[in-house]
Amino acid sequence: TEELKEYFSQFGSVQRCQLPFDRDTGFHRRYCWIKFSNPEEVQNVLQKDSHILEGSKLTLKQQIRRRRSQRKNPHE
Repeated sequence: TEELKEYFSQFGSVQRCQLPFDRDTGFHRRYCWIKFSNPEEVQNVLQKDSHILEGSKLTLKQQIRRRRSQRKNPHE
């Protein structure tokens, strides 16, 4: 997590870095969430052609955050 946070901090202020682990295997799940302070910082990351961290090429996707009122109710 620290390596990810350090890497992405070159593009802006990283507010949160979450790297989920699989409880059964103990390995990370091969994805993470990075939260930046503002949308411009996200664009800074997306503008770079490729991201390589510790020899692995990273695939980035921007998650569009929906308001709670726009989320589907899982109980319906």
